[in-house]
Amino acid sequence: MPSARLRACALVAFGACIAIGAACSASSSSSSGEGPTTTDGERSDASNVETPPPLTDGGDSAAPPEDDHRLSPSFVHYDINHVLGTGQSLSVGSVGTPPLTLTQPYDNLSFVTGVMTEATGLTSFIPLVEGDLCTGTTIAVETMSSGMANLVTKMARESLLVDQPAGKTSHDLLVSVHGLGGIAYSGLKKGTSAYATGMAQVTAGKALTTDAGKSYVVRAVTNVHGESDHVALNANYAADLAQWQADYEADVKALTGQSEPIPMFQTQMSSWTKLGTPLSTTSAIPLAQLAAHVASGGKIVLVGPKYHLPYAPDGVHLTNVGYRHMGEDYAKAYRRVVMEGKPWEPIRPRTITRKGAVITVTFHVPSPPLALDTTRVTDPGNYGFEYVDDSDVTPGIDEIVVSSADTVTITLFSAPTGANARLRYAYRGIPGAPGGPKTGPRGNLRDSDSTASRNGDPLYNWCVHFDEPVP
Repeated sequence: MPSARLRACALVAFGACIAIGAACSASSSSSSGEGPTTTDGERSDASNVETPPPLTDGGDSAAPPEDDHRLSPSFVHYDINHVLGTGQSLSVGSVGTPPLTLTQPYDNLSFVTGVMTEATGLTSFIPLVEGDLCTGTTIAVETMSSGMANLVTKMARESLLVDQPAGKTSHDLLVSVHGLGGIAYSGLKKGTSAYATGMAQVTAGKALTTDAGKSYVVRAVTNVHGESDHVALNANYAADLAQWQADYEADVKALTGQSEPIPMFQTQMSSWTKLGTPLSTTSAIPLAQLAAHVASGGKIVLVGPKYHLPYAPDGVHLTNVGYRHMGEDYAKAYRRVVMEGKPWEPIRPRTITRKGAVITVTFHVPSPPLALDTTRVTDPGNYGFEYVDDSDVTPGIDEIVVSSADTVTITLFSAPTGANARLRYAYRGIPGAPGGPKTGPRGNLRDSDSTASRNGDPLYNWCVHFDEPVP
């Protein structure tokens, strides 16, 4: 185990204070219990996985083929590919105990001080493993770092790089995290000590690599964040994300001289029902995270939500298995963007149309076909979908079906007449309910991604939290 640095692992926010001792000593078992049931069109068959009917050849309903994952012709090999990690408690593996990844199966690296490292003591590299400690404790944790790095390298060696010249058949990552638990954007942005630590990690990474006669590049920033800004009611969070990414890209390029872009990969916060004063039903932060993705032109990459992952008993943090799984979710988006040179789109609406009582939604789908899965995520009612408008009596949902590989058809009980019609998904939850696949704000729509996890986890992509207008 490395000489582990200590990182603040507790999430502390105004109405929800999870002390360091509690955050780092809780059981790593996932949350249990059934989620909320509901209203019109409830479906409670927990064994149901609804898939679309077979597609015919040709026509607009035919989905694009699943990505064959080819290396981008413009991809440039580097010996060391640095990924920086920022965020709050979920970025540093809070409650993710015990650590799971205690050996390094490839050639991925951390600094000698551990994957969660400070700005000093960055004197050499060691194999990337988990086991860094939460601040002020002897509790060792699993972060998302090894899950991400090891799956990236596996996919690179076994698929993307198999035909490359000798010496270029691996994609080795250096991962360093400088997130801080319980800290909003204002405490992590440019000008803060956390941000300066990230820049120190870049400076040291480049110097050590150059001294060893190897090539170096910073490929990306991972961000797991949003809870404290939810509690603070930060209405500028989408703009903050854009500035955050822009600052990293400008400052890292100034240090390394690289021309390669530095996208910021993020996931939506999915545990807001455990946060705030009073405890929250809805949150603007996941919608801001989606908005930043849509507006950024690929600079901010929304990997997906987190409601499908196993949560710790506190309902805010993940289990050790949850962090490792989340890392593999990030790995798939990294593969698409960094190595294949293609945009990553999570499952989110592409178009929404309405004819009478029938709403038709076509989605961006990484790996068609879509499916409604109530086995891995229990049904909160209407598979997580909700229709609202300004009428006195808003029609409820009568039926939801996956009507083609990328399309969901939602039939209301009657044609709506109200203004300001909106379709929402995984939008609200029960105040005080723990996050997670049985209790938190969630939905049942996923794709059919067959990417093989190193750990046996199903790596489907799940639909993002959204709130979109209906014409």
